[in-house]
Amino acid sequence: MPEHTTQGGVRIDDSGPRWTMWGEVDAAVQDRSEDDLVRSLQRADGPVTIDLADVTFMDSGGLRLLYLSLLAGGEAPVLVGVPERIKDLLEISGVLAQFTIVD
Repeated sequence: MPEHTTQGGVRIDDSGPRWTMWGEVDAAVQDRSEDDLVRSLQRADGPVTIDLADVTFMDSGGLRLLYLSLLAGGEAPVLVGVPERIKDLLEISGVLAQFTIVD
């Protein structure tokens, strides 16, 4: 039986700082990306912008990565191109209001 491979990830651009997430953002992506994202936040000179336009699925692992951006403090992280299903997930989780949403 073939093993399921997650098709998703996060690209970090520290010049913004900006994260671009795509595909299935799940626990496997969290495992691969969390340490790099924490380091990105430590170097950040302002709020992080997170592009979610190409995210097709997000579970609690992906939600954890978004939650990390809140831990940096200061200005609210900016979410760009947020699919409705991700907005719903953030709302159900009670954290939607802590982000700035830009379409």
